Amino acid sequence: MTPAGPGRAGSADPAADLADFAAGAHRHPVVLWELTARVRLLSDTHIGSADDSARTAADIAPIDRDPLDHAPRLRASTQAGLLRHHLAARLGPDRADAVAELFGEAARGADPADPGGTAVNAASALDIDDAFAELPPEAGIAVRAGNRVDPGSGAAAPGAFWRMETLPAGTRFTLTLRLWVADPADEGRLLALAALAADGLNGADLAPGVAIGARTARGYGAVRCDSWHLRRHDLRTPQGWADWYALTWRQRRERAHRAVTAPARTRPARAPGLLTLVPDHLQRDPALAAAIGGDYSAALADLATDRRHRDELTLTLRLAERPTEAFLPTGSGAPPRAPGPRPGLLMVGDTPRLESLGEVDRAHLRRPSVGGDGAVEWRPALGDTALFALFKRLSRRLVRDISGESATTLAEWPEDSPARRLHARWWGGDARSGGAPAPSGIRLRQAAELTGGTTQRTTRVTIDSLFGDAVDSTLLTDDVHAGGQATVILDAPQPDDAVRGLLALIVRELHTVPLDAIGGGSGAGHGRVTVTRAVLTRHEPGAVPDRVDLLAAIDDARSPERAAVGPWVSALRAAVSGDRAAAPGPNGSAR
Repeated sequence: MTPAGPGRAGSADPAADLADFAAGAHRHPVVLWELTARVRLLSDTHIGSADDSARTAADIAPIDRDPLDHAPRLRASTQAGLLRHHLAARLGPDRADAVAELFGEAARGADPADPGGTAVNAASALDIDDAFAELPPEAGIAVRAGNRVDPGSGAAAPGAFWRMETLPAGTRFTLTLRLWVADPADEGRLLALAALAADGLNGADLAPGVAIGARTARGYGAVRCDSWHLRRHDLRTPQGWADWYALTWRQRRERAHRAVTAPARTRPARAPGLLTLVPDHLQRDPALAAAIGGDYSAALADLATDRRHRDELTLTLRLAERPTEAFLPTGSGAPPRAPGPRPGLLMVGDTPRLESLGEVDRAHLRRPSVGGDGAVEWRPALGDTALFALFKRLSRRLVRDISGESATTLAEWPEDSPARRLHARWWGGDARSGGAPAPSGIRLRQAAELTGGTTQRTTRVTIDSLFGDAVDSTLLTDDVHAGGQATVILDAPQPDDAVRGLLALIVRELHTVPLDAIGGGSGAGHGRVTVTRAVLTRHEPGAVPDRVDLLAAIDDARSPERAAVGPWVSALRAAVSGDRAAAPGPNGSAR
């Protein structure tokens, strides 16, 4: 008679008996954690379809939808990739083994003498479900049309028109994750790794985290977590086993959704992340704290240091300009000048709203935005493509001037030019021979929206350039935006002193007399923006963030901020001239 083995009748191990009835028993889990998050989009988001043949006849890039009910969805594989990427960036390349502990890895065959053997996938400790979009009542899926802006001229590039479906700000997803623990000794460490990965969902205004979908370098896809919920199932006990396996899949999903969709009045203004909720959970269960609390704390002490070398530049941009006379000395008896920049007008074209349709020909761009109370409002935007093109245009002019290559045309700018390589690394290269442009290193953390200001209706006619009189039947009415300001955050991963110097010079250009503009009507003086606040924050692993006020460096030649910025500009000159001996290293140090 064959002796009873694990999971057979007569076994002395009740957990093994229960495991035989469990779906997924091949993993032999002993503990399962349910992690449920309620996240909302803070800006337009395009989650592309995996089936490129789904493009419509009008060549509109569709969002991904469930093939059965066509509901917009965020695939489980996409969620896993985003969380894994965030955890890997946070831990650094030296801790790739820790990332593999949570997300698994591709391992070679078991025979060490055959390193080229059959590949075997080490399973991830995280199971994730597809999440489906819940659209806000104030906005729905829209087709966003745009045109690539030529950074050289600031005008729309011919033939670079694109259209794609977007989910609006305020769209919510309920993410359901399950952490499987096969060895009780690993529970605390796996929970710490899951908390660090999920920390990327906590909000775009705290640090660069998870961004969903396409065009994330332009601020698309920023997310924020509204609420988290944790539930632990000890599958070694009958109660824990039944609490998980006795429910149907639909019942478990509905229970998780109810846990994170409580009325807003019962939730804090900002949901605490898993790094806060897990200790609270352990504190409410002394037995659990005694079992894994020490392992969880030890794992965080080992892994929690953010290993990313990154800079962030926080700007306040006013829709205004400082006139030239503001920089000239005031003579005796002269009338006092109006303080501060003069408000200006902005037109980034968009389809007029329903209430003004038929009354105006064009209206300034407005996008759904999530307010502090969670309500979705339509607010004027600064224009992500136009704003990024402005920074890129200033960068290209600066590096060409410093390198002495401004006399050559853009078409003749050498491919191997150090100035061109530096510019393309940080702001992206231009498409050549019909290929895709190189991606940018600097990223716009979130699409910028304008606060303050007002809508102003203007009427204009076309003037004949030859005779100087009005052209018949060319009366145009626009709703432009007047005044206001926006907060913009640029992220630079793995920066060096050269890019810090470049950012400082871009700020100087926009702080003094802005010669460049965004949007339409720039020839008539529209679209001037002025920097009124600029702080560059350097983040190094294990160090206190170092902040430099760039406006103080520009306005006061004797300030300590000017002393800090000086070497950065010198490093930029060395980098664009190809002086590799004087150029800084990857983290700002000399080679």
